[in-house]
Amino acid sequence: MKVANLPPLEERALPYPKIDGRPTPEERTAFTAARLDLQKWITRDFHKSMNPTVKLVACFLLECVNSEKLYCFPSYRMICEALSLGKEKTAQRALQTLRQRGWIFSWRLNRTSSNNYLFLKNEKVIAQIADYQTCMKDARDEDRRVREQTQMSGRKMASGTLLSGREQTQVSGKSFKVIHESFSSIEQDGYLIEANPYAAASRGDPSMQRYPVPIDGPEAERMLDDICAGRQNSDRVRETLMESLLAGMLTPRIAEKVLAEHEESRRAA
Repeated sequence: MKVANLPPLEERALPYPKIDGRPTPEERTAFTAARLDLQKWITRDFHKSMNPTVKLVACFLLECVNSEKLYCFPSYRMICEALSLGKEKTAQRALQTLRQRGWIFSWRLNRTSSNNYLFLKNEKVIAQIADYQTCMKDARDEDRRVREQTQMSGRKMASGTLLSGREQTQVSGKSFKVIHESFSSIEQDGYLIEANPYAAASRGDPSMQRYPVPIDGPEAERMLDDICAGRQNSDRVRETLMESLLAGMLTPRIAEKVLAEHEESRRAA
């Protein structure tokens, strides 16, 4: 591959054998592991431009790469026929997205040949995906903990409700056998409404409401300046928040958690 601006070996995602074109069994195993790991990160890319078609094309390119020649050169027509995409423009747009996101490097030796595709490590985007996955996991764990508290509180009230024989009419029995969440929350001074994220969101809790998606870059920067005002942050944290904001997934609670973890890591360092 004689290309002037070809990325160096340390920027390429898949490991090269010591002897060009002749990988050992151990090198083939390392290649397979690296390819599966790269596929995992690409399919988890949460950017709005990474739609299912783009990820499908990326997985097909990974299938075309082998441990001897660590780049591939399928034509637009071959990609469309293999994936039933229909029009070649669809494959072109998907490949353009993969280039813009930093997953592949492409070049062409002449105007009549097909493009060659080389996968890159893309460590910056992978770090953003890892931070996003951590935030989403923490949010799920918090939601699970709150739901468990809500269920325990509801069971405690249901078991502790006692009525006399005269009070246990048909209507009152139905009311107390099925204690709805809003009723339980009122009986306990609104505690369950505040603890349950779904009920809190329906009541307008600002920490659970997603920020509106900005219409352009300058507006996104202004919104991010307001979110990070007075808080310590780095370029990596800011990029993580920006990705979540543009994807429409950022809430005040998630932003606070990311900023707090960053400040804690800085103090520990």
